Amino acid sequence: MHASSVPVYISNSGSKHPKIRLRENKRVGGLALFARDKYHPLHLIVDIPEGIEVLWVKLTPPSHPRLTASIIYCLIYHPPRAPSQAVLMEHIINTCDILKIRYPSAKFVICGDFNEINTEELENALSLSQVVDFPTHNQSVLDEIVTDLSNQYLPPQPLPPVGKSTHLSILWTPIPTTTHHQPPIIRKYRPTPDSLIRGFGQWLVQYPWVEVLTVSEVDIKWENYSTTITQAYYHFFPEKSTTVHPSDMPWITTRIKKTH
Repeated sequence: MHASSVPVYISNSGSKHPKIRLRENKRVGGLALFARDKYHPLHLIVDIPEGIEVLWVKLTPPSHPRLTASIIYCLIYHPPRAPSQAVLMEHIINTCDILKIRYPSAKFVICGDFNEINTEELENALSLSQVVDFPTHNQSVLDEIVTDLSNQYLPPQPLPPVGKSTHLSILWTPIPTTTHHQPPIIRKYRPTPDSLIRGFGQWLVQYPWVEVLTVSEVDIKWENYSTTITQAYYHFFPEKSTTVHPSDMPWITTRIKKTH
């Protein structure tokens, strides 16, 4: 791509959203990601060191496996023989660590023209794997996909180059699944704040328990006690409800949701 007068990032309101990072005054390289509206593409603003070409975008599929609430794409272009390899690797590793904290249910796809970069450092540091196993330019694997989604996708397939490109295109297809979108779950609970506990305690102390003390049969005593204490519990601790999504992490509690 080459267009020195076009803004660095572009998005539109059509059926697809392009996220583009242009190389000003240069006729090779450049980054772009096109996504349909239903994936809710979000350009992630991160600190990018001078001299490296990276584009970060988060997609949120409408339906997805558990623990894959979103997919974060890191698109890169590393020019041949550029001296920025160490800076690029450090940037990707550090940014992924930060985004994992911000989006704990996200998966990562780091892809693009790596040229001569060895991706083992990324794979080891982030527990990812490189899935492209065929040459994409002459006899070299220059265009790679480093990800933790390999078990949810079929092996990549080579396609002809796009336009005047000398690199093969890569088709990476999700594994077909019959999993349907899981609707949210409504869970009911009874909160027990200190104020309600104090009111319940005062009632316990002051209540005469006539229906328990005035009968001699043990079974009836227990039945009367259970009925009274249950009714009081329902009265002093009213029922509330909360919405839980099937993809929520186990430690996401009602209290955490309220503070979000």
